[in-house]
Amino acid sequence: MKKREIWISAVIIAAAVLILMLFSGSSGKGQIKIYAGDAEATLRLRGGWSNSQLIKSKAEPVILRSGTYKPVRLSISMKQDGDSWLLYSSGPWGDLSTIRVRKDNTTVLELGQPLLIKPSISKRGSQVSIGLSIIGRAGEHYGAAVTKNEKRLAPPKLKIVDETGNVLASGKFEYG
Repeated sequence: MKKREIWISAVIIAAAVLILMLFSGSSGKGQIKIYAGDAEATLRLRGGWSNSQLIKSKAEPVILRSGTYKPVRLSISMKQDGDSWLLYSSGPWGDLSTIRVRKDNTTVLELGQPLLIKPSISKRGSQVSIGLSIIGRAGEHYGAAVTKNEKRLAPPKLKIVDETGNVLASGKFEYG
């Protein structure tokens, strides 16, 4: 019976020490900064016991508790030739899927441009579906619904041509 009481006491003491370490800040703090080139990025992170944290690329590094964080939502905006462009991401996240902030270090996240527009093709019976993915520098995927000057762009058009230039099929993408 005494061994059992000793083990229970040891577990309670260990749990109390762990809780004190978590809430006393002894785990340390680090910084996180976003680099998005000419664009402005806004990233919402969630991690551990903390609430979500908003980080902007054009701001000073944000001080966070050391630990592992997960992205929740990302937006990239930029101006080009007088037009304002905006893209959103809610994953998949590529290299951003797990973000580690280490004590007394600055974690720099490079994301956004250059962007890769990659087609995706799937076949179900005699029907072929063609989609597209917009992928950023860190492998983060943006939604195809891009806004220009606060208006959603029309879905892109598509032509399938053979090697001699004859149009085999045409159409346009659809959102959703």
